[in-house]
This record gives sequence, C-alpha cells and structure tokens, in this order.
Amino acid sequence: MRGMRLIGKCCLLLMCLPSLGQAHEFWIEPLAYQGQIGEPISANLKVGQHFKGDSYPYIPDNTQSFAIRIGDETHNLEARIGDIPAVRVTPFANGLAILSHVTSIFFLEYREAGKFAAFLEAEGQDGVLEQHRRQGLPMVGVKEAYQRFAKSLVQIGTQPGADRLLGLEFEWLLESDPYQSSGPLQARLFWKGAPLADAQIRQFTRYRGQVNETVLRTDAQGRVYLNANPGSEVLLNAVRMTPPSPGLLAARGVSWKSHWASVTFAVAPAN
Repeated sequence: MRGMRLIGKCCLLLMCLPSLGQAHEFWIEPLAYQGQIGEPISANLKVGQHFKGDSYPYIPDNTQSFAIRIGDETHNLEARIGDIPAVRVTPFANGLAILSHVTSIFFLEYREAGKFAAFLEAEGQDGVLEQHRRQGLPMVGVKEAYQRFAKSLVQIGTQPGADRLLGLEFEWLLESDPYQSSGPLQARLFWKGAPLADAQIRQFTRYRGQVNETVLRTDAQGRVYLNANPGSEVLLNAVRMTPPSPGLLAARGVSWKSHWASVTFAVAPAN
C-alpha cells in the first residue's frame, strides 16, 4: 500500500509540473548554500525560467547520475522516488561540495509554426537554424532529444575548496571560488572535456528577491567573467545543439539533440 501511495503521489506531482521540454532551465537549488559538516544539505531540482520555477521530484527513470563530491571523494546521492527536496545528504568533509545531476534523455516535438526557430534564435543557435534549413528539414513537427547536466556548489565549513570537472558531457567549471573571492568571478564552459568557445550563455542573478538576466558569450578559451553583488545567488545556463546519434535518428526520427549545462552557487556576503 505504501508503494502504491508513493507512485500515486509521484504521478500527481508530475501532472502538476511543467514538462522539462516546455521550460528552458533545469537547475539544482540548495535551500542553503552554506552549511556545516554533520548537518544535512537539502536541495531541489528546479524546472522553470529566469531562476523561477517548480520543484521536480526525484524519479529514478529520469536520472542518469546523481552525486556529491567533496575534495577527491565522490558519493552517489541516495533518494526515494518522489522525494522533494530531491537532495538530502549529510556532507562527509569540509570544503566545497559539488552536487551534480544528469538527466535521462527526453523527447519533444515542435508542433507550432515558428516555435523551433524562435527557440534557436533565443539560445544563440543561428548556425543550427541555417543548417536545418539547408538540409531541407521541416520547420513544423521538428523532433528534438534533450538532456540536462546540472551542478551546484555548496560551501561546507570555512575550509576553501575548488570546483572540479566531473567528466560530464557538457559542464561548467567555476575557476573562482564564489565563497572566498571578493572580485569578479571566472567560469569556464566545457564540451566533452574541451573548452567551448563563442557559446552564448545566460547569467541569472537573484539579489534581494529580484532576478536579473545577462546574456554573455564565452571567449576563445571558453571563459566568461561574471559580476554579482555579495550575498546574491547565481545560475549559469548554456545550450548546445548537435545532430542526433544514428540510434536516436533511427528510433525516434529526431532532427537534433540539445544539451543543457547549468551551475548554481552563492556569492559570499560582504564582510
């Protein structure tokens, strides 16, 4: 009976939440960005736009990987189906905790005229749109596969730490520690382990309840330089479109696969 209630609860939650394909961003949002060893960390999986959205329950079938890393040690995150917050973990060391979540591959179809082109334009994917038209692919009924790669940085104790590449296909790396740095922050975007140059990214900064959006592009080394007020929360998001694998093309008739990389963190308050 308990299992049936849990499945029923999970189905109800999914009915109330927007589809991952209907909303632009997917991110990990801690309830608190700073904690102490021995004290649990809680964080939501969020779906929405402009740093505003609904909490998404933990669903094993929707998850490819779910982990926490502190220093050189990585642990898989344990969660029960339907958990909100999805992340509930007691940190095992001091330093910078890196939460990560990679989703399964999902599918959507653009059934309305202009929707696919508008999406590509908004995400700075003009080259994809040109290639799509060059290949004579339809502009209505476009099928897309998509996958999300989310990270979040939480400071445990006062010991300085450093973000690290986790080997995700599409991944952000904070080269400045936002919990220690007092100046502009430096972040780098990686695609399959290599820096991704000239990529459009969106920076959402939440400060005193207000969210501001800034559109930037990575430089030749895949870097962006960020300004955010002390005490603010930051979400970085990037999208990369690629042709589908032969398997996806054959099985689903997919024209493109979109990859979404996000990272969240807080900026240390002023002393």
